Amino acid sequence: MVLIGIGSNLYSNKFGTPLNNCNAALKEIEKCFKIKKKSSWYKSEPIPQSDQPWFINGIIEIVFDSKDPLELLKKLNQIEKRFGRVRKELNEARILDLDIIDFKSQVITCTELTIPHPRMHKRKFVLLPIEEINPKWIHPIFKKKINKIIEAIDDNQKIIKI
Repeated sequence: MVLIGIGSNLYSNKFGTPLNNCNAALKEIEKCFKIKKKSSWYKSEPIPQSDQPWFINGIIEIVFDSKDPLELLKKLNQIEKRFGRVRKELNEARILDLDIIDFKSQVITCTELTIPHPRMHKRKFVLLPIEEINPKWIHPIFKKKINKIIEAIDDNQKIIKI
């Protein structure tokens, strides 16, 4: 199983609203990969809290036959770039954010990539969409089911299913 997080909190000249950016990103991703499952979209406040606009987030499961997660990362970064993503600061507002959340239940740590995503277990905007599309998913490091991870999260995170 390969899980990709999709997020946006900036308006783009090409697609418009963050929700439109996310839907357009799905179409771009479908040009490269088969999408097996897609969560609902969720609107969530930025983490860490800031005066940035709220995000639209969701999770997809894709078919990716290669064993090389860096190949996937390269393709996702190319899509982000086509949408106008420029990386300057950590946790900055963005037109499009594509993250590899899980890559075939592997634990991968290298300069370019850490899988599973290192902060996913603290973020409802990642966990709730995963639970929606795969309620039996188990975190590859913590060996806990998704519902147990969600139960342990700070309930102060504001998130709305849309």
